[in-house]
Amino acid sequence: MWASLKKMLTLEWALFKLSAIADLQVPFNLGLQFLNDILWYSLQIVLFESLYLHVDKLGGWGLPEMRVFLGMLFIVDAFQMILFAHNFDVFSEKIVHRDLDLLLLRPVSSQQLMTSQKLQCGYILNAIFALTWLLWSLTLLPGGFPWMRSLLIFLVVPAALSIFYATRLIFSTVALLITRAEHFHELYFTFFKMGQRPDRLYGPSLRYFILLVIPVGMIASFPTRVLVDTADSWALPILLTVAAGFLCFANCFWRWSVKRYMTIG
Repeated sequence: MWASLKKMLTLEWALFKLSAIADLQVPFNLGLQFLNDILWYSLQIVLFESLYLHVDKLGGWGLPEMRVFLGMLFIVDAFQMILFAHNFDVFSEKIVHRDLDLLLLRPVSSQQLMTSQKLQCGYILNAIFALTWLLWSLTLLPGGFPWMRSLLIFLVVPAALSIFYATRLIFSTVALLITRAEHFHELYFTFFKMGQRPDRLYGPSLRYFILLVIPVGMIASFPTRVLVDTADSWALPILLTVAAGFLCFANCFWRWSVKRYMTIG
């Protein structure tokens, strides 16, 4: 197990260096990309700041808690853009062009190569901005913030990323079964838009759907709850359980789909 993990991390580091060299060849694109994302961040911030001019609480959270929520949303989004977003965006095209056939012949994980072969290192700037916003928003929480709890960021962010990765992998893997799966890609982002708002804003049925069926609601809401709501002792165990469960399910679904893909091909 440890040997396999070391092999995967070594390969990922090599892919990161290759991607960084490619990205740095056109630094203007990195700056323009960062500017575009700052505009998206600003729109999200302005939206909630404007809403709180008219209400005191949304879904049980005041403005300081909502700023933490936005920080968590930004940082998870930044890391998923760095690690695997581009690969999922072109996933269906790779299947159509039979790129997976060549990857299956290599002595490394085909799943890793399909989902993290190209990293987007320019989004490190986004991650720095997101982390700065998150730490700043934690200082504004009423009653102060015990900074020892900030160590939980190193636990909840990987868990949220795991959920993001697993759910995207499940939707993308459908391409192995029906070849053209662009609409499933679009369908996923329809659900993800609901995860960009606190889960408590939704009714019970829709809320449990985005928490347990397609758990995009856990990507930002539950990590925020872990940090700001010390009375909620169930948030962290549920987040970790869902992350582990969906990673296992996504991996099993990938393996089954690859076997069927090889049989058909």
